[in-house]
Amino acid sequence: MKTKNKFSILSSLIAVMFILSLFSGIAAAQTPKEQYEKATEKYQKTKEKYEDTRQKFENAKQDFEKASRQFRNRKDNNSKEELINKTRDYLEKAIDHTVSQLNVLKSRVNNSENKGILPFDASKNIDAHIAQLEQLRTKVQEANTTQEFKESYQELKELYSNVRLETRYYYEIVLDNRIDNFITKSDNVSARIDAEIQKLKSQGKDTTKLEDMAASFNNLMKDAKDSQQKTSDLFASHNGFSSDGMVTDNKTAEDFVRQVDNSQKETIKKLKAASKQLTDFVKDWRKLSAGKVVVRGTGTLVANGSGRAVIEGNVTVTLSGINGTLKVSSNAEVTTDGTKEILGNGDVKYTNFTSATIKGENIRVEISGNDISLTATGTGSAVMSGKGTYRTEKDFSASGEWKKED
Repeated sequence: MKTKNKFSILSSLIAVMFILSLFSGIAAAQTPKEQYEKATEKYQKTKEKYEDTRQKFENAKQDFEKASRQFRNRKDNNSKEELINKTRDYLEKAIDHTVSQLNVLKSRVNNSENKGILPFDASKNIDAHIAQLEQLRTKVQEANTTQEFKESYQELKELYSNVRLETRYYYEIVLDNRIDNFITKSDNVSARIDAEIQKLKSQGKDTTKLEDMAASFNNLMKDAKDSQQKTSDLFASHNGFSSDGMVTDNKTAEDFVRQVDNSQKETIKKLKAASKQLTDFVKDWRKLSAGKVVVRGTGTLVANGSGRAVIEGNVTVTLSGINGTLKVSSNAEVTTDGTKEILGNGDVKYTNFTSATIKGENIRVEISGNDISLTATGTGSAVMSGKGTYRTEKDFSASGEWKKED
């Protein structure tokens, strides 16, 4: 499994953990919008340069292979000179491409989302490798004999191998940190699950199925924790790497990153099973604990309750709540005292707020929490899941299980 695929899977698992207000308030802080946009722009530029150097490297490789075939067929001075020039260009383009790879890596490890996770100065290591590559470039430019080119090629090959291993090592450490955080948050989720089950029990509802699902979730998370501990034990030794994150023995380092990769695959597999169980729990919890009301049209909606509400359209929404979470589309205008987070898709999330006003055209507003009070005025729709009361004014049509106020 490639590292980027593992990150993608873990991100989808994390999304499951925050699916309802039941589990709100446990998300880690994200990058502020200005920092996020700046980091994204910088990364995009380094990635574009990487793609450019990759294409030039592929072209130079083809030219080198063509010159090599011509020399084998002709073996004259012209073909020899051509091969020398194409070999030099091929190695220089390989150096350019490797430098661009290192700059992409540097951009990622310096991203505010990942900064501080690595227990060593990865940027310093990357700069050291780039300096080695520039020294090697000088050798390539001065080379004229087959032996000199072979030595340069071998040095580049060994350096690239180390860079590849260190890149995998860095990403595995970052992924390990995310898995640890995910597992830590699951303890909070387990506590909230138990609390909700007890609340339903006190209402005289049969929670047998929910209890079984909660027990299954806890068991799956225990398996994931045991698997994660094996990864932690591996990182305690970091065989093949020095304490500053650089390769000390290529073969040992190769074995190490492969072991970590297999261990993390197993942990993510177990987390995926736990998250599936959590999703199933949420579905049944919703059925047992809550009703739903749908409101559409033009006018004013006033609602009070605990759960989740999604409002879309040309609207102005004012609200207050306890332990609430607010998520809005990027085109919404928001005034609030809450903590702001920019999500990966551009939406904005607010937590720890006491009140908020949101307005705009074609906006989407998602509110979840306990004791939420909201007023929405305009044209659009609202879907409220949970338990509470509501009233409408003007031309709103409504249907559902919430109690309609007189």
